[in-house]
Amino acid sequence: MKYTPGKEIINRIDCHLADQRLDPEAKLRKRWAWIWMVVTFVFVVLSIAVTLFVWNLWPLSWFGIMFLLGYAIGFPVYRRARRFDLVINILFTVFTTGAMFAMLQTGGLTTSLGYVFIGMNCAMGSILAGNLRWTIGMFIWYCITVLIVGIFQPVLATPEYITPHINTISFVGLTFWINSCILLIVILFMKDKSRYEEAEAERLRKIDEAKTKLFTNVSHEFRTPLTLIQGIAEQLEQHPERWLQSGPGKIKAQSQVLLQLVNQMLDIAKIEANEMPLDLINGDINRFIRYLAESFYSLAESLHINLIVSNEENPVYTDYDPDKLMHIISNLLSNALKFTPAGGQIYVKVEKGIEREKEVVRIIVKDTGRGIPQDSVEKIFERFYHAPDKYDQIPGTGLGLALTSELVKLIKGKIRVKSEEGKGAEFSVSLPVLKNAKGSNDHGISVINPELIDAGMPKSEAGPVFETNREKQEELPLLLIVEDNNDVIEYLQVILDKHYNIELASNGKAGFEKAREIIPDIILSDVMMPLIDGFEMLKQLKADIRTDHIPVVILTARGDFDSKLTGLEIGADHYLIKPFNEKELLLKLNNLLELRKKMQKQLGSLPFSRTDENIKYKQETLFIKRLNTLIGHELHNEDFGINDICESMNMSRAQLYRKFSALTNNSVGHYLRSYRLLHAKTLLEKHGRNVSEAAFESGFRNLSHFSTCFHEEFGFAPNTLLR
Repeated sequence: MKYTPGKEIINRIDCHLADQRLDPEAKLRKRWAWIWMVVTFVFVVLSIAVTLFVWNLWPLSWFGIMFLLGYAIGFPVYRRARRFDLVINILFTVFTTGAMFAMLQTGGLTTSLGYVFIGMNCAMGSILAGNLRWTIGMFIWYCITVLIVGIFQPVLATPEYITPHINTISFVGLTFWINSCILLIVILFMKDKSRYEEAEAERLRKIDEAKTKLFTNVSHEFRTPLTLIQGIAEQLEQHPERWLQSGPGKIKAQSQVLLQLVNQMLDIAKIEANEMPLDLINGDINRFIRYLAESFYSLAESLHINLIVSNEENPVYTDYDPDKLMHIISNLLSNALKFTPAGGQIYVKVEKGIEREKEVVRIIVKDTGRGIPQDSVEKIFERFYHAPDKYDQIPGTGLGLALTSELVKLIKGKIRVKSEEGKGAEFSVSLPVLKNAKGSNDHGISVINPELIDAGMPKSEAGPVFETNREKQEELPLLLIVEDNNDVIEYLQVILDKHYNIELASNGKAGFEKAREIIPDIILSDVMMPLIDGFEMLKQLKADIRTDHIPVVILTARGDFDSKLTGLEIGADHYLIKPFNEKELLLKLNNLLELRKKMQKQLGSLPFSRTDENIKYKQETLFIKRLNTLIGHELHNEDFGINDICESMNMSRAQLYRKFSALTNNSVGHYLRSYRLLHAKTLLEKHGRNVSEAAFESGFRNLSHFSTCFHEEFGFAPNTLLR
């Protein structure tokens, strides 16, 4: 924002009038009503000085003293009052009433020295305060005062000290001054209000975007468990003997995940509506936190994370709501477990302290995870907020920490966060030590719900490599599944295992490395994954000559149009949204492989001179063209072979064979020999070479071997072309 003196003045006024209880529009009105008061105060001081010391109108001194006393009382009260509109309107009512008595004293409207406009000035100032009823009342009262003076006008006498000269100067000066101020301040106020409305529109737009993102994230969170519930239910119908034992348990677990998501949204709504009551007990919070944290031990162990709990040696009795506190600490621990890698540590500590001369108990949850970016630290408690995508590859609604913050406020506590990127984060919840609630024998421990805790916890990630339950069959195509949810992986294996040889990777980084290593026939990938997401992996695949030909199907819960468009733009062949239909997935995978077979026929039989013409398979033909160019330069060299091609193309022998076979359904060695023989045939037919010359120029040193290979390739001897 460009600096201007006016903005600096406004900032200073805002600091002077700062009141966190007011919304932005109320602050705007308070600022301009205060400016109005200051401007009229300056005029009153000048007017009093001229009236008393220049014109010697001492009988009117009471009017000036009334104004000065009004401002002396009004300014400090106005600054501190939340109902500033009430303060300013009472003050203006007094001034308008005083102006009426001053007009009666000076002889009526026409000899009022212009005081008739003071009431108008006060009524206009009332508009800035933003209280419609008071503003209407002020205008009515101003009209009544003028009417009263008008009624008494015939019986009023003009004092000798009010001369026509003084009356005219005062009348004109006051009229000019008041109307100029009205015009100037109204213009400035409207400009400021316009800026405020633009800022408010931008704020609402961001909120709308955030809500849209919330619905997208909620949809994402709902789709994955719904995929599993729907898929497992179908498998139970089709193969009850296989799923009868494990299926119901998996459905129940996914239902708990859905229930927790719904409860989070309902809790936020209840807090907003002030419908979430507190159920305080007085107990040992030290013991409660230890028991709650220990409930996470087995989960932390399964994730290979060391959870350390340390408490005060002595009991810490205070008032707390065990249900709310369970949700707060569970959310913080869940967050820590999500973002702490295997081998990391999480510390939970309870300690007593003093804050603002009051005794508090602090609950600290500290981890050694990835940490929070500094520009996100101040925003993570905002509802719907997500850290930038490169940090936030673990899905979520953006409600967890927002709900935690709201619950902390509800129980009269404070939550703080400290973080250093790459070294972890530390959350601290401070609660006042109070002893007003009824004591509890079990300290609220009975409230702790293990099922609720399990539903909110991250499951252990799939390892980088998985094995299927059967031997690989050579005739089946090779499918690479890139997915970080073990339950989804298991379901996909069940429905795809009969049709494909399956390899698995748990994130985009592992998926890209695995794809380069094995060169699969097709890839099926999620989007939201740790380390590298599916979109970034897809970009890397399409930018690498070893993998740019592999068809990729995106299977994700991100069902918004922008995500789908992004996936298709960067090279996905299909974009499927969870929950998906099993038959549709199989059909799309099969259709892609059928298209690959058509491509193999075209590329495998494609004359070398026409490789540029096949626009349909641009990336694939570029690879063939590069290979043809390389072979053409070394055609005369009999020693040129597969190893030289691998070295020139920066590929391993296995990668070259897999990629070339996927493009042409042919071997590289056979392709190289056919290239040499076709070149020799062209030399014999069109360039008048004899057999020896054609053989040597095509990389054959042994004429007998050349003749044998030529006959195998074309069905006749090379010397037949010389007749």
